Formats: sequence, C-alpha cells, structure tokens
Amino acid sequence: MPTEKKLTGYPSIDKPWLKYYTEEEINIQLPECTLFEHIKKKNADNLDRVAINYYGNNISYNEFFKQIEIIASALENIGVKEKDIVTVCMINSPETICLMFALNKIGATANMVYGVSTPEELTKYILDTNSKIVFTLDMFQDKFKSIYASCNIEKIIVANVTESMSAFNKFGARVFKKIKPLPLPKDNVLISWNDFIKKSNGNSRTTHNPNAISIITYTGGTTGGSKGVALSNKAVIAVAEQYIIGEKELYRESKWIQVLPLFIAYGVTCSLMIPLSVGMTLIVRIPMADSIAQLCKKFKPNHIMYGPAFWEAFADENQKLDLSYFIAPISGGDTLRENIENKINDYLKKCGSPYLLMNGYGMTEVGAAVSVNYKDKYEFGSVGAPFVKNIVSAFDVETGEELKIGQEGEICICTPSTMEGYINNPTETENILKKHKDGKMWIHSGDLGYISENGFIHISGRLKRYMLCIKNGIQKKVFSLDIEKELLKHQGVENCAVVPIEDVEVNQVPVAYIIPKDTVDKVTLESELLALCESNLEDVYRPVRYIFVDSFPRTKVGKVDYLTLEKEAENL
Repeated sequence: MPTEKKLTGYPSIDKPWLKYYTEEEINIQLPECTLFEHIKKKNADNLDRVAINYYGNNISYNEFFKQIEIIASALENIGVKEKDIVTVCMINSPETICLMFALNKIGATANMVYGVSTPEELTKYILDTNSKIVFTLDMFQDKFKSIYASCNIEKIIVANVTESMSAFNKFGARVFKKIKPLPLPKDNVLISWNDFIKKSNGNSRTTHNPNAISIITYTGGTTGGSKGVALSNKAVIAVAEQYIIGEKELYRESKWIQVLPLFIAYGVTCSLMIPLSVGMTLIVRIPMADSIAQLCKKFKPNHIMYGPAFWEAFADENQKLDLSYFIAPISGGDTLRENIENKINDYLKKCGSPYLLMNGYGMTEVGAAVSVNYKDKYEFGSVGAPFVKNIVSAFDVETGEELKIGQEGEICICTPSTMEGYINNPTETENILKKHKDGKMWIHSGDLGYISENGFIHISGRLKRYMLCIKNGIQKKVFSLDIEKELLKHQGVENCAVVPIEDVEVNQVPVAYIIPKDTVDKVTLESELLALCESNLEDVYRPVRYIFVDSFPRTKVGKVDYLTLEKEAENL
C-alpha cells in the first residue's frame, strides 16, 4: 500500500483513490508500443483460442493475426504509407477490426467515421484529415460516389456485412434478410473487398512508434459540433491497461460482447482493446442489430460494455434471464441518472447477477475512460475512482484554482491517455487542453462535479448545459441538471431533459421534456410537477412548460441530443 503522507485536502496532491491500489500497481510502467505490437505480444501464447465470433464464424487469434498481415500487405500495395490517414466508414465486423490493426501495423492512422453521417459531414471528415483512401460498406457507397471528386478521394474499397459470416448465416442474411452485395460500377475508384485482398502478397512492414496517432474518432456533439480527436498508440493502450490493472476478474476464458460501435473511442479503447489485451473471445455483433437478451441466452457473456440508454432498454425488455455469469456489466459514455441506475441494478439482481452495474466516466478527449466503479471499489452515485495513473480534480470556474475535496467545480483530468489534439482545430484544442501552474497538461471536461473523501468522482452537471436567467435584476446561471434532479424525484417521471428557450424579458427560461411512466395520467402529472417545483425550486428554476414525449432524440453515439430538443422547444 502507498506510504502514509500528510494530507493537504487537494485531490491532485493527496490522490485518495491510490489507497485502492498496491505499490506495485502504482509504480507500474505502461507499455510503450503500438496497438498491433501490444495485442500480438499479449497473445503470443494464446493463438489457438477464438478471438472473434461473428455470426457463426469462429476466428482464432492465429487466424486473426494472419488476416491482419494479409490486409496490411494489401494496404501497402495500394499505396498506403506510414502516417497516411485512411477513412474507415464501416460497422462492427472482423474486416473492420483487422483493418484497424493492419493500418496500425504499417504506421497509418484509422479515421473512424459513422456510416449514417451525411455527405456534408463525410466531406468534412475526409478533407480535415486529407484522407485519400476510404473503406466503406456497399450500403454507403452512393454517399462516397457523390463526394469523392470534391474530396480528392483516390480509392474506395467496398465490403459487405456478410463477408465473414459463416456459410449458414451468410445464406440466411442474403436470402431472408435480403442483405446481398450491391453491384459496383466498373471504374478505377471503387474496388470490392475481395479484389482489394487479392493485392496482398502476405508481407508487410511493422512500425514501432508509440507516439504516432493510432485512431481518430469524433466527439458526440451533444452540445456543439462534432470534432475529430487524435489519439496516440500510448493513449489508447493506457486506457485499456489501466482498466485491466483495476479489474481483478479478467480471464482469457471469458466472453465479451462487442456491440459498441467502433467509430467511437469508447468502442475502440475499452470494448475492443481490453478483451483483446487479455486474450478473451469477442462476440462481435452489428450495433442494435441483435437482441442482447438473445445473445445472453446463447453465449452467456461475462462482460458487456455499453451506454446508459442500452442498459435501460435492456432492463425494459423485462425478460427473466439467468445473468449469474456476469462479471462486469459496465456503463459509460453518458450520464447515468440515479433512478435509472436503481432500475437497472434491480433488474440485474432479479436476474441473479452477482454484480451491480459498473458506472464509469470519461470523454473522447481522454480515450473515453478515466474512472469506473469496480466491484471492490464502489461508491453509489459516483462515476468511479480514477485509474491508477490518472489525476482528477475540481477547479474553480472563475479563478482556475484547484478546489479541495468535496468542493464543486469543473472536473479536470491529467492522464497518459490525453489526446494529441483536435484534427485541424488548434483553437478548440487550446480551449480544452491547458497547462496548469503545476506544469502538467489538463483536459477541461466541461463537467461540474467534485471528488469525494474516498477519491470517487461525482458529476453534478454540464457547464455548457445552463441558461442565463434574470432574478432581481441580476443575471444568474441556472444549471439544467439541478432542475432535472428535482423532476426525477416524482415517481411518475421515467426520464427528463431540461433545455433553455429565449425569453425577451428574462433572457432564458427552462422547458422540461418529460418521459412519463406508462401508468401515469399526464394532466395529473403536470399539475403535480408544477406544485413540486413551486415548493422546492426558486422561480428562475421552474420550467415554464412541460412537454411529454415517448423518447428523446439521440446523437450518433446514443446520447440525448440536447441541441435538437432546444431547436424543437424554440419552435413550439
């Protein structure tokens, strides 16, 4: 255990979370290598184990590394060089995973983008990265054909989601679900996946640059425009390895459901790199294409990592499953409301899970994860204790001074998984990544919160999610989360989201979107919410309108889309 020292009350100095780690864990050196080198070394003695199960097809680690080599060689033979950025617009599949590691092997960067992006968004992603080669699915090819000339794209390699399915599953997908490869026009730009593979001679270089950019992923854009985040090899590995240090029940014999999309950092740094670094079997599935309940019945997975919206939907399926095999049901990527967390944990207990939902915290700019509530390190209402090499503290929004334990301010993060910066956006990079008086670089999260006495991170709200209201002639910041917390106290509210609208007289006022529970009368509920807010909230905090909805609009990564809600509220 760490040596006792005099406490100062400041989290960055005292690091109260270190009491959960051994001296050996605290002093451990994180790997200095590439993603490919890392998983290759970790699985040198694990080649016979199944690495990926994809719709009936089992791919061993030995076959996995052979496929990476084949793809890496093909990449070199179509002209991909070290430091090139290649756009990958695909979905979860062995091709996507092998391609990402093949690019990494030869020192290129994977620009991971969302297939449902608009042509305008894709244009921005490609031009910002100067990407000349695109890998995509046939279902998205028309988008790229419409923009390739204006983006100076040289080659578009096109695959189909059925490429690596077993013969039985491929037949079923193509015959019954009509998922057939679409014809490609005969030109020099579009190349089929199979024709691309034929360009391989089976030999490629292996680069070694831990500081090189391994992947680019994009922020969720819940309160602003999406930005490309450049993450180095070291940063991605730091997330995975720190999680592994804290989690005591990671076994090669375990099965990990991989449903998180690979165009988000959370999907790569956590849900892909963690199990592959351990040597587990990945059950790879297309996001939202399969019932998780059915996957649980079939595979009895030990680990599932997803966002709060997924876990809530999982609990809402209301199936009595046997979840006694769960080791780590993990939630991250968005705020988990206390009432939702209780609902999910009640469901897990009902199904025999020996563990509660492991709620974590992070952001794309720090590789998606900086903390998690492990089974043996847990504080209800928190988003976990920081990983062993991370420093997390709260800072005064006005003065920039560090606050003491228990004091609320902006959560800032100093971590080996910090991004290299936003792609082609130095101004925004400087706004979020700042050097403090201690000489360290800190990410400013934009989240309000505090560090508890036991070293756990508690999130109170979003700095950007506030409205400027006038009270007694004085402008006041009103945080949406404070209102949402009060509304959620009513048993008839399933979920809520509060957004501002402009008001000439008082600048901004709150509007509350409410998802009511099924059995609740909306007229009665609105009346009771009015009374609740009148009793417990200052007048500037009271919503001027209640809008009842069945669901919230979501961003590409599954978070509540507050920008869309604001626009809707302004137009009502």
